Amino acid sequence: MGLFGKKQPKSFLGVDIGASSIKVDELEAKKGRPVLMTYGYAEIPAEEAGESLFDQPKKTGELLARVCKEAGTKSTSAMAALPTSHVFAAILALPDGKDQRQRQASVDAEASKLAPLPLSEMIIQTTYLDEEGKGEKKGGKGEKVMESEKPKQKQFRAMVTGSAKTFIQKYIEIFKAAKLNLQAIDTESLALVRALIGKDKGAIMVIDIGSQRSTLMIVEKGIPFVSRSIQLGGDTVTRAIMSQMNLGESDAERIKRDLGTASPTAPGSDTGLPKVLEVLALPLLNEIRFAFQLYASMELALIKKVEKIVVTGGSSHLPHLPEYLARTLNLNVYRGDPWARVVYPQDLGSVLEEIGPRMSVAIGLAMREIE
Repeated sequence: MGLFGKKQPKSFLGVDIGASSIKVDELEAKKGRPVLMTYGYAEIPAEEAGESLFDQPKKTGELLARVCKEAGTKSTSAMAALPTSHVFAAILALPDGKDQRQRQASVDAEASKLAPLPLSEMIIQTTYLDEEGKGEKKGGKGEKVMESEKPKQKQFRAMVTGSAKTFIQKYIEIFKAAKLNLQAIDTESLALVRALIGKDKGAIMVIDIGSQRSTLMIVEKGIPFVSRSIQLGGDTVTRAIMSQMNLGESDAERIKRDLGTASPTAPGSDTGLPKVLEVLALPLLNEIRFAFQLYASMELALIKKVEKIVVTGGSSHLPHLPEYLARTLNLNVYRGDPWARVVYPQDLGSVLEEIGPRMSVAIGLAMREIE
């Protein structure tokens, strides 16, 4: 969802602003492939975070500027992403109209019934799913249309996404304070599809586990059919460690990070989930199953059954989590590799592998105009 766009720059700066962190990476297109130029990130300790970064745009903009300066970024044009919790999304099937104007009028009429705010208070993007060349949106340049199988009846399918103008204004203020040009605003969901799924047309669940919230989405042929955001993340584990071991927050956070940097599981070894991680894993498992049910019951979904799960995000490094989900759900579960289609210096391989999960959204944003 490019809510608005401007002239394309030479290199592409992806900026992911989370609840208590900022991640930045800069990619350049060379022979049609994204090449890593630089990256950087800043994480604010929970005890220092205070209110959301979105609610203090000047301070957040200054932090973003510092991250870019320390990383040595060259581009002043940036791509940002709206968090799933602030995005309205719906997939509609409507009777086919005579022309583009009639189709868009039908989409607007239906979206107005479902949107949490009047459409006049939102920036809305419409992407047509069944025909090429029909993309259109309000408030900016249209997106490239995704192809899929046409419905048997004389209908058309459209994906509608949008967010409140007041929330988007916060982004504008943040990037103005950082002295960066906001080239486009996307969604976290589409950025993750770009970074982790690419051209895979299967039914795939992506789970992005952050510090305060987790995003679950089910993607079919590159289109997010189910997107859910829940207040559950790495901080949940930190609080559990504090309670169970009677520790302060900084000590609990250190123990959690030590868990996450433990040696990878050897083939055939025990993949039991550490007891303390159950506060995250069990509620997450319930949400996954609920999302599966939602997807299976969607009339507009064509595949109906999820084929595999990709786990990403700063807290996806917690030990044995993919193995636990795979064993419990009887599905293939992988940690996502957002660097898979990015060219980078080989001597950075181990470092990039370690930070990869937390950089997935930023990488997908920077890839937006390359692929």
